[in-house]
Amino acid sequence: MKIKIKGIAPYPGLRDLLTKVVGEHSRFSIDVEIANLEDALPIVKRAEEENYDVIISRGGTASVIRQHVSIPVVDIPVSGYDILRVLTLIKDSHSRLAIIGFPNICRGALTVAGLLDFEIPIYPIHDGLEVRQTLKKAVREGAQIVLGDVVTVEMAQELGHHGILITSGEESITEMLSEVEHIYEIYQKENERASFFQQMVQQAPMGMMLVNQIGEIQYSNESVKQWIGDISSLPRELVFLLKETSRQWEHVWVGNRAYHVCAIPQQDGVLIYVEPDSHASNEWNLIQKKQQLASFAQIVGSSEQITKTIQRAITYAQTDKQVWLSGEVGTGKAVFAEAIHLSNSRNQGNFYRVMCSSAVSDDQLAAELFGTSTQIGLLQIGVNDTLYLEEVDRLSVPLQERLAQVLRKGTKLRIISSSRIPWSNLLTSGVFDPELLHLLGECQLVIPALRERKADIQEMIRVRIAQHNIVSDKQFVGLRKEVLTELLAYDWPGNLKELENIMDELFILSSGYYIGMDEWNQVRERIEAKAANITAANIDLTGTWNQIEKKILEVVLREEGMNQSKAAKRLGISRATLWRKLK
Repeated sequence: MKIKIKGIAPYPGLRDLLTKVVGEHSRFSIDVEIANLEDALPIVKRAEEENYDVIISRGGTASVIRQHVSIPVVDIPVSGYDILRVLTLIKDSHSRLAIIGFPNICRGALTVAGLLDFEIPIYPIHDGLEVRQTLKKAVREGAQIVLGDVVTVEMAQELGHHGILITSGEESITEMLSEVEHIYEIYQKENERASFFQQMVQQAPMGMMLVNQIGEIQYSNESVKQWIGDISSLPRELVFLLKETSRQWEHVWVGNRAYHVCAIPQQDGVLIYVEPDSHASNEWNLIQKKQQLASFAQIVGSSEQITKTIQRAITYAQTDKQVWLSGEVGTGKAVFAEAIHLSNSRNQGNFYRVMCSSAVSDDQLAAELFGTSTQIGLLQIGVNDTLYLEEVDRLSVPLQERLAQVLRKGTKLRIISSSRIPWSNLLTSGVFDPELLHLLGECQLVIPALRERKADIQEMIRVRIAQHNIVSDKQFVGLRKEVLTELLAYDWPGNLKELENIMDELFILSSGYYIGMDEWNQVRERIEAKAANITAANIDLTGTWNQIEKKILEVVLREEGMNQSKAAKRLGISRATLWRKLK
């Protein structure tokens, strides 16, 4: 008979690796779900009811689970190989590093770092609640990037810092499976002895639940399941209410039904007897989590170009003036917009992002911005909110006029606008309302293209690799030097977004720890073939000749950054002719 394993993976890449490695062994069957720390508890409670033999997890999550279940929990170790991989990934980083983690991670990191003569501060924790303060301490002491378990990385991102996850490799999974076999054999012998007594309680007509000292349901018999249903969905507050009832029978509401309840203290918790009573109704409301936005600390790079841009953005963020962001496609304008919002006193308010591209009709945009008879528009809402108008240069003339009219009267919103075309070029082109330009461009910020800040590329690649290692069973530690040289020489017309896409493509093509020239050559051939086949623009050729001609002229004008002189020269016509044809 196969050993039935429930895997709790704190990150997606571990789920895939567990499925792959354990699936190669005929002795085991495994079902893996993604959860971290206390979020895993409802899953492991169900795992007990579904007769899993062993639960496997990692680090702090395994420790939390072990306190709340009766079936064996086996820890996936963090091996020296795992530590070595992540230290190899970041060994050339110019950022100050620190490791924050549970003892199993810290012990391995200390040993490997010592062998490599690699100096890195290590901050051990013993509980997930310690992470926030420990992380703040590490940052105060100079850390810019933290390495650790999932809870550490998530907290770092929440506080606006960079975190790199120490992921588990195949060696750790193989070591863990040997421990699973050993523990399973011991557990089976004890389980057979307890099975007889459990059957007696399970068939009892009285509902029975065993709740431990911290309010977790350790056991419930068949009667409870028939009356209450899925006990794992019971709110924690209700479980404590059941636990605190006296030896006398009392009435307690569970969902929309009432029960007679009697609680008998035991050595390790409380035994609760339950019988149905009358019914009534009750409601439990769900709380929606607010979307997480990017902060300035999460913008990767230390080059002079990006540092000056961030400093200027922080200065603008301290004001309530309208901000205009200019930059090529893929430079990260939306990230700057979010960071400006978070650094302002409005950061407790909402951040609304509206795309002004041609893919959205004027009617849709008008309803979104100005409202309708049955809907409040975004320009009519809260004092502490921020509205981000993406590709605002694509607004139609009628919508430009309406927006200018609203801004003249004043709005409670802070508006951040972005455009691929520089503000000054739009002003001289005559295709955008000049009054609206001045209203939206009280503060102007140009986001540098990636080719202007190539010193940041290596750090961006490290961060992308670390992000990939969280969600994949492939664990990379870096690029071959010749590949990095090629990437640094590339012009990056698609900027940060293109870098992310190319790295993702290299991840798919690569199988070793390092990404080599074979993989890069395949990607480069694809890029060159695409460039050779791309026409000047994908132009809609429907309509009259005059309409088609105008579309072509507009495309060329945009490609030349709304510079009419350059566009006219490229088209072989005078600037006056271009202006006349565009009217």
